[in-house]
Amino acid sequence: MRTSVTAGALALATMASLLAGCASDTKGTPGGADNPLAQVKAKDLVPKNIVGLGPNGVKSGTLDDIKLTDEEVAQAKQHKFRVGIVMQTMNIEWSTEQVRGITERLKKYNAEVVGVADPNFDVQKQVSGIENMIQLKPDAIVSIPVDDTATAEAYRKIGAAGIKLIMMDNVPSGLKYPTDYQGMVSSDNQGNGAVCAEALAKYIPQGGTVGVLDFGVDFFVTKERMKGFVDWMKQNRPDIKIKVAEFLDPANSGKDAGNFLTANPDVQGMFTEWEVPAVGIDQALRAQGKTLPITAVNIASDVAADIATGGNIKALSAQVPYDQGLAEADMAVKVLLGGSAPNWLAFPAVPVLQNNLTDAWKQVYHQDPPNQLTEACKSTDGCS
Repeated sequence: MRTSVTAGALALATMASLLAGCASDTKGTPGGADNPLAQVKAKDLVPKNIVGLGPNGVKSGTLDDIKLTDEEVAQAKQHKFRVGIVMQTMNIEWSTEQVRGITERLKKYNAEVVGVADPNFDVQKQVSGIENMIQLKPDAIVSIPVDDTATAEAYRKIGAAGIKLIMMDNVPSGLKYPTDYQGMVSSDNQGNGAVCAEALAKYIPQGGTVGVLDFGVDFFVTKERMKGFVDWMKQNRPDIKIKVAEFLDPANSGKDAGNFLTANPDVQGMFTEWEVPAVGIDQALRAQGKTLPITAVNIASDVAADIATGGNIKALSAQVPYDQGLAEADMAVKVLLGGSAPNWLAFPAVPVLQNNLTDAWKQVYHQDPPNQLTEACKSTDGCS
């Protein structure tokens, strides 16, 4: 398993490489006339309400629904609950922040994390990780499935073992609330897709064409981001043509993006559903000597560095993984004490532009941005 320290080190190394490659490229900075996001306020891109619905078509609950009373906190401390975490991967900051949030919140309740499984997007490794976690006999498991369908049977074993299950982002196919799982936490993924669409549309001329690099796996949150992006375009920029290419392996997303860009030279901007394939698109563009605006979901060190230095990545719509981790811990303890939690609890999108980059980082991670990112902003006109 890769720890958050390892992931952070890798991300900073990537950032250093990006900064070195982009230091002289200041095209598209907010101070430049060619940046249509220069005067846009990030808060104006946030949808007024939660846009999407949960996996079962339900509206989002609220944080008040899972808030523990002083009496419940005292009871939890006496129980000393044990919680297992089964992730989809641990080599991205979204995952390390989720685990950090869960771990830190559980300490408040005198509870502990008994283990963190890292399958690195491998279905069979995740199935094994779930089965091994069950053997540790935790009181609850918090998890995100690699594949909604292929892992469903393994997740059913959790409830059968008398263990409470709190989901991140997705619910495996066929699982029922509240018998098979007791609650789910995510961001407003349709809202995130809508923010990315609105930001990208500002770069696209009338009658233009955008490309989408879509994750071709049955994964609820990415499909929700795709829906949010497409719906916004249809409602607000129906003149824009959307072309779609799929990728299956995030590690090969750059190759898939390159093939798509070669076959579609008319594409004037790109959207993808999280930061890893966004980097793949960026690398493909650089290899072809091209520049195109890219928007994506999630803020991480590498994509933040590209925004800071005026690279191809122009805007992001971030989740709040640390806050989501706090909510998942609260939800787990709430149900372990006999209470109920919402079927779905969603957090609003956090738009990330060059002009609010460091503030957005602090909002998402509850930490100061890395020094390299701060220094990049200081040396770039309009970055803050």
